Amino acid sequence: MPRNNMPPNWEPPAPAWQAVWKNTQDPLVAGYFGIQAETPTLLDSWAKHAFTGAHAPQSIERGITIDQADITNHLYIGYWRHSEYKQWWLRQGNADWWADKKRLTETVGYWREIILMPFDRFETLHSTQKPHGVSLSADGLEGPIREHGYPGGMRDRIALSKTDDLKLTANVGTQLKAQITDSGSRVLITPPEKMCVIRSGQNWSFCDKEEKAYYLKKLHPVLLKGMHFLRDNPVETSCYALRFVDTKDNAWDALEQSFGLGYSTDIFAFENWAKSHPTHLAIFGGFLKMVETFGVEMKLRLWHEVTVVPGLECEFEYIGCHPKTGLLSYADTSLK
Repeated sequence: MPRNNMPPNWEPPAPAWQAVWKNTQDPLVAGYFGIQAETPTLLDSWAKHAFTGAHAPQSIERGITIDQADITNHLYIGYWRHSEYKQWWLRQGNADWWADKKRLTETVGYWREIILMPFDRFETLHSTQKPHGVSLSADGLEGPIREHGYPGGMRDRIALSKTDDLKLTANVGTQLKAQITDSGSRVLITPPEKMCVIRSGQNWSFCDKEEKAYYLKKLHPVLLKGMHFLRDNPVETSCYALRFVDTKDNAWDALEQSFGLGYSTDIFAFENWAKSHPTHLAIFGGFLKMVETFGVEMKLRLWHEVTVVPGLECEFEYIGCHPKTGLLSYADTSLK
């Protein structure tokens, strides 16, 4: 494990664990499938068949987010091994459903963002020994680990950082490659190599009444402020997009969980924000105060997964979506 950024004699302010997999030859895939509509009915009709049967994802989650255009997005999140994902996507009713011209006539927006996660390009971190997200497919969690809580800790946990600086030369003003079809209604974008994807979650369902009230009153609002800052200031932050998602159960009812899903030009964009911006310093400071208040009895579960994308075999498709959806506003969508 590289430790290029760890301060001498470093001791983390709180314990943390990371996920481990025995098979690291077959990469993982994260798939986000969304609909811009007040109800998820049309997407549900596809999902109830797509996410069952042969080559189905190892885990499925649901969530709702209100984006910067004040549009409701319902989304599914699935995780696969890459070999399984490729076979799943070719199953009848999966890829062909998304390619069907009917999607263009349903007066809603659809989007899917598919992220390849080679094991040397991603890392996970958990504040407890309970897995979330992609770590649900892991063989276990190891720790407590020392490689966290300091600037550059994310890079130290990504194996590729031993041989690659992980820096992207592009910025948010660099137009992304896109394929435009159906008179501009369908856009397929290839994200730039080394773009950074972060999914960072919070689970307060296990907290007792006092701790839950503390989190919701003192920490959650500070977290929202930071997420909205990243979402609304792409030029300053180099963050292409940020969705703050409320996690839902199988019936789309509320769970006491949430997560931020962010895309930035490279890992340094998120690192620089975490290291020095007042919104993140307030989040981290609030967390440390919560640790001090509740100590070893604290039940709040925090976690994240960070991927430096390889570019190849990552697909971001938008069908009838508004221009600020995901990576859409950063692509050249003019019809030649």
